[in-house]
Amino acid sequence: MDEDSGYDSDDALLELDGVTKYFGQESGLLAGLEFEPNQFPPVNINRETVKAVDDVSLEIQPGETLGLVGESGCGKSTLGRTILRLLEPTDGDIYFKGENLADLGGEELRRMRSDMQMIFQDPQSSLDPRMKVGQIIEEPMRAHDMLDDEGRRARAKELLEKVGLDPRHYNRHPHAFSGGQRQRINLARALSVDPDFVVCDEPVSALDVSIQAQVLNTMESLQEEFGLTYLFIAHDLSVIRHISDRVAVMYLGHIVELAEKEELFENPQHPYTRALLDSIPVPDPRENGVRGILEGEVPSPVDPPSGCRFRTRCPRLIAPDAYDWSDEKWAQTRAFMRAVKRRSFEPMPAARIEAEFFDGDRPGGEAGSIVDEAIDLIASDGGGGDGDDESDRWAAATDLLLESFAEQSVCAHERPAYDLESEHGDGDHFAACHLHR
Repeated sequence: MDEDSGYDSDDALLELDGVTKYFGQESGLLAGLEFEPNQFPPVNINRETVKAVDDVSLEIQPGETLGLVGESGCGKSTLGRTILRLLEPTDGDIYFKGENLADLGGEELRRMRSDMQMIFQDPQSSLDPRMKVGQIIEEPMRAHDMLDDEGRRARAKELLEKVGLDPRHYNRHPHAFSGGQRQRINLARALSVDPDFVVCDEPVSALDVSIQAQVLNTMESLQEEFGLTYLFIAHDLSVIRHISDRVAVMYLGHIVELAEKEELFENPQHPYTRALLDSIPVPDPRENGVRGILEGEVPSPVDPPSGCRFRTRCPRLIAPDAYDWSDEKWAQTRAFMRAVKRRSFEPMPAARIEAEFFDGDRPGGEAGSIVDEAIDLIASDGGGGDGDDESDRWAAATDLLLESFAEQSVCAHERPAYDLESEHGDGDHFAACHLHR
C-alpha cells in the first residue's frame, strides 16, 4: 500500500477513464497564426478537429503486458504519449498508482516521470548522435538527481550488460551500433531510473525479423527481473501474440475489442479483429486459400463515422429494421452498395446488374424499389437521362443506397459496447459490436 496516494499493489497500476486527445488542425494561408479576439485581419481560418483518441477506458494490471494493436493512424502512439503526458489529454482521467496524472503538473509530474518511461519506435532517431552511450543512459538519472557520478556510471555499465551489450562499449557513439543494439541502448536508458511502467511504441518494427525475437526475449527477461509493466504498441499480430498477456484492438481512436491473448486470437468477436487476423501472411507458400482483405480506406479522424466507426468498412453491417429481407438479400445489397460506392464495374444493362449482384432476383418491397432506382441511375440502358453527367449519376446512386440502407442501420446511430463471456480464457472479453446486442 502506498500511503501517500492510497494505491494498493492489488489495484490496477494504470487506469484510463474516458481519455480523449483531439488536435486542432488549421488550413489556409494564415494557418498557425494566432490573433487576439478583436484583431484584424477578419479572415475565416478553417479549423478542424482531429479526433485521434476518443473516450478510451481500460486498465493495466501490475506486471502484465497489454498489447495495443491496430492499423497505422488509429491512434495507438497518440494514446501511449497521452498516458505519459507527453501530449496533454483533451479530456478524461489517467490514474497511475492512484494518482490522476491529468491533474498533475510542474514538480509533481516531474517526480512521477521516473516511474514511467517510453521506448520509441526508431532506435536511431531516438538517440542523440553527439552523445556517448554512457551519457545517454545516465541522462535520465541525472535529470532525476539519482546517485552520484560514480554511481550513475556503474549503473549504466550494469544495465548495458543486462540488455546484452558489452559494458566496455560505454564510451562509443550510437552510430557504432546496429539497429538491434541501438534498441537495447534505448531499453537500458528506460530502465536507468527504475520505472514500474514502460510504454513500448513499436519497439521492434524497425528491426529485422531475426533481431526482433532477440530483443523481445530480452524485454521479457527484463520484465521478470525488474517487475515491469508494459503497454506494448504494435501493428504486427505475431509480435503481439508473442509478448502480450492481454490484447486491446484499436480502430480510429476507439478500443473495439479487449480480451486475454488466447481468447482474442482463438475467439475474435469484432469484425475488425477478424479482418486483422485473416490478413496475417501464411508462411507456407504451398498452402492454398484466400487471405482476408479488408476493403476500403480508414475514414478521416476529422469526421469519423457516427455510431460504430468501423461500419463503413464492415463486412457484417447489420440490416436496417425498416425493411424486410433475408440475410442473403442483405448480403447481396451490401455487396452492391460497396461496388457502386467504389464504382468498381463498368456501366451495363439493368438486367445484367441485377443478374450479377442479385442472381436475377432483387429484394422485394420498399428495399427492392430503392435498389431498382439505384440500378436505373447507373445502368447503360437506365433512365438517368442523356444530359446527366455519368459521375453525377454514380454519386446519386451511392448517396441513395447509403442514406436508405447503411445510414439506417443501428451501427450508424448507436455506439456499441458489450461485455461477453470468455471461451478460451478466464478474464473478461469486451467487444464494441452490435452483433452481440
